[in-house]
Amino acid sequence: MSFYGPPREQLGTVVSGLTQVEEIYQEHGLSTFMQDNLVALMRNEHFVLDDSFVAALLGNADGDSDASKIWRLHTCCWAARSALAVDGDFVECGTYQGFYTGVITQYLQFMHLPRQFYLYDSFAGLPEQWSTEMERTQANPGYEWDGVHQAVIDRFAVYPNVRVVKGIVPEVFDDVLPERIAFLHMDLNAGAAETAALDRLLPLLSDGAMVVLDDFGRLEQRELCKAHVDWWSAHGHSVLELPTGQGLVTFRKSAV
Repeated sequence: MSFYGPPREQLGTVVSGLTQVEEIYQEHGLSTFMQDNLVALMRNEHFVLDDSFVAALLGNADGDSDASKIWRLHTCCWAARSALAVDGDFVECGTYQGFYTGVITQYLQFMHLPRQFYLYDSFAGLPEQWSTEMERTQANPGYEWDGVHQAVIDRFAVYPNVRVVKGIVPEVFDDVLPERIAFLHMDLNAGAAETAALDRLLPLLSDGAMVVLDDFGRLEQRELCKAHVDWWSAHGHSVLELPTGQGLVTFRKSAV
């Protein structure tokens, strides 16, 4: 089980209680999902029967913490696969070590697709001019690991159509941008940065483009959530909040 929120000394009580719930359901042959701060009871979890997806997840996960994000990755892979019916390239804003993109590219066998995947990241943590103090406090200190940029380049070396672009979003868009976008994964962990990025990327979104907001539904990212609610509302869209903590938008040009 992978959970967070209460003080560490109380998490044991949380896990103990959930373990009892899990045992009761399993006693009656009923399914439970208890990972990544998500509890779901009596769900089909059909995505675990997709051998290609599970292989992509396990082939890219670095330990149980990554593997626990399986439902989040299912969302990303579903959206990315759906975006193959839409004209344009793929974009990720906030790549860190490339775990999400690693799963997506392996699952879709992206090296064989006539598309580009642009990975944007500062690879140096959250820039102060595009984040709040609360957002920087919540950020993983590993974001500032000195070797992460080269590690991501090495990770995707086998993909000739994956471009790792180092720089601060949105300023880095002045250097390189696709002409059209079919899939956008937003994971900058900062509301101002993400909405500023959307200001630049909106004209490039194809009709039917899939947009996944990684942190939209997470309580600790409530500033980011509000920023997206306001931005998307101003542009004629609403965000579907998912139990995984993500947000999902299917972009329609007619709504803007």
